[in-house]
Amino acid sequence: MSAALLPQQQQHQHRIFWTMTVPIMDQEEEEFLIRNTEPEELEEYINILERAAEWMESQNLAQWIPGTFRKPDSRQHISNAIASKNSYVVFHTPTKTIAAIFALNYRDPFDEMLWVPLLGPDHWQDAIYVHRLVVEKAFQGRGVVPKVLRFAEELVPQKGKTYLRLDCRGNNPGLRKFYREKCRGLVVDEADGEKKVMGLEEKGTYTNPANGINYARFERLVVRDSMH
Repeated sequence: MSAALLPQQQQHQHRIFWTMTVPIMDQEEEEFLIRNTEPEELEEYINILERAAEWMESQNLAQWIPGTFRKPDSRQHISNAIASKNSYVVFHTPTKTIAAIFALNYRDPFDEMLWVPLLGPDHWQDAIYVHRLVVEKAFQGRGVVPKVLRFAEELVPQKGKTYLRLDCRGNNPGLRKFYREKCRGLVVDEADGEKKVMGLEEKGTYTNPANGINYARFERLVVRDSMH
């Protein structure tokens, strides 16, 4: 399913982790750890998704329907992602709190459905796909999303992929604007070498013929070679 933010506005066998510190308003430092979701965190992971779905419904954003993630099939899907080390949490170590969650997909039928019309059947698997991205309200505005995307970008060459991709509902203009303009945070623009707040390239929309839902697609070329 498409990536999402709570607003205020299959793969390695070992455990993957990444840490960094980031400045906040009072100049203190907070440490965030990105790691695989533990099996015992399944309930909290689902609770975070459900809170996001409830907020979306309150804002008339038809992205996630409350109760969806508690259904047996969704629960099993998430449990499988945890077991296969494709599910992650951003853990705030000072408070021992999950600040955000996300999943990484490689050969998911949803991504095939969404990207084959644009890329053809031979090229959609050359990417890591970010899904179920939710930042808890208490940790919004602290650069969590750029950290997640940097983490995913670092995995792209390790997995032998070329692109980083994600999507969201086409009827969510605020989230689409965030992904286009700001989701990578302050980075060096490869075009001119200047530091800028940047996003991903939007690659049009696609409507699922099975249910009529429209999705906006985003990508970043991470690994450049003679073929690109």
